[in-house]
Amino acid sequence: MKKIEGVIKHYDWGGLDYLPELLNLKKTGQPFGEYWLGTHPDGTATIRDSQIPLDKYLGKSLPFLLKILDVRNMLSIQVHPDKLSAKNGYAEEERSGKPQDAFDRVFKDDNHKPELMVALSEFWLVQGFKTDREIIETLHQNPELKPLEDYFSKHGLQKTYSYLMKMPQPEVNAMLKPLGDRIKPRYEQSQLKKDDINFWAARAYFTFNRKGICDRGIFSLYLMNLVRLNEGEGIFQEPGVLHAYLEGQNIECMATSDNVVRGGLTTKHIDTEQLIKMVRFESVSPKVIKPQKISNNQLEYPVPSSEFRLKKIITSGPIKLGHKGLIINLGPTAYIRTDGSNLHLNHGEAALVDTLGTMQTMANATNEQKVNLFFAYSP
Repeated sequence: MKKIEGVIKHYDWGGLDYLPELLNLKKTGQPFGEYWLGTHPDGTATIRDSQIPLDKYLGKSLPFLLKILDVRNMLSIQVHPDKLSAKNGYAEEERSGKPQDAFDRVFKDDNHKPELMVALSEFWLVQGFKTDREIIETLHQNPELKPLEDYFSKHGLQKTYSYLMKMPQPEVNAMLKPLGDRIKPRYEQSQLKKDDINFWAARAYFTFNRKGICDRGIFSLYLMNLVRLNEGEGIFQEPGVLHAYLEGQNIECMATSDNVVRGGLTTKHIDTEQLIKMVRFESVSPKVIKPQKISNNQLEYPVPSSEFRLKKIITSGPIKLGHKGLIINLGPTAYIRTDGSNLHLNHGEAALVDTLGTMQTMANATNEQKVNLFFAYSP
C-alpha cells in the first residue's frame, strides 16, 4: 500500500469548508468543488512519497475515477453520453483541432461515464423526467407556466423540451421573470421548503440569472423528479438520463471520464444540440440504492457497471481482497495492514491498495472499532 494524493477542482459551485477540513488544508475563501482520485489526464493522482503520477507507477490507467464532492450551489442540468456518442464526439472534436481546455469543448475523452454517487450528508438532486401526469400537475400548480401545460398536452415531452431549449431568450424571460417575481420573495422569507421544487428554482434565479437573462435551465427543474437522499444512500446515473446535483456532500465512483453535456444552470459551456440528441425522453423513476451487507464489516453498492464497484468498510476486522483498488478514509484514523504492508490512514487520506490477500482494518482504541473507509475497485 502507498498513500496517494488527489487533485482538487475549484469549481464555482463548490463549498468553502468541507473539503479543506477533510484534506487538512487552509480555508482561503476559494470554492472547493471536487477531489479526484484516479488517472484521468485532467486530474491524475500521485504517489505521496515520490510524487510519481499514479498511472506511471501502475504502468496503466485505472478504469474508474473516485471523487469527493461538496455541492454548495447546484450543478448544471446535464447528461452523460453513452460509449458510442463519446467516441464519435471526441473524435470529431479532435479532428477539428479544438484544444482540450477550450471553453466550448464538450468531449474531454472518448469514454462513457456511468456514475454512482453515495450521499455523505443529506443530499438533494433532480434526476430524470417525471410522468406526463406529474409534469402537467406541476405546470398547473405554477400559473406562470400555464402556456407550457397546453403545449405539453398537445406535443408531448420531447417536443416540449426541445421547444424550451431552443426558445428565443425574450420568450424565456417573458415566462420565467414573472415566476421568479413570485417565488423569490417566498424563498428570501424562508417560506419555501426543500421538498418544493420552487425552493430550488428560486435559488437558481439568485445563482444563475444575469441582468436581462433568465436561465432556461430553470424549466428543466419543473419537468424532473426531485430526490432527497439520506447519508449512506446512493443513486446511479445512466447515460442519457438528465440530472443535476443541488446540495450536499457525496462520494462518487464512475468510469474514467469527464464527459458532461450541459443544458443550463451553469457558467460552463452549454450545448443544446448535443443535449437534445443524447437525452432519453421517457419517464424515469429514481431508484435509491441501499448498500448490501456482504460481511460483518463491509457494505457494497450494487451497480450495473463493468468498470467499478464501491464498498464501504464500517467496522474493524479482516477483509478478503479479491481486487486491487483505491481506499479513502472519511472517518477517524485507521490502521490498515495487508500482506507485507502497514499503513496509518488519517482522516481524509487515501491509498493505493496494490496487493491481494487479506486486509486487516483497525480503528484507534478510543473509536470502539468503528471505521469509515470507502474502497473502489474494478471487478
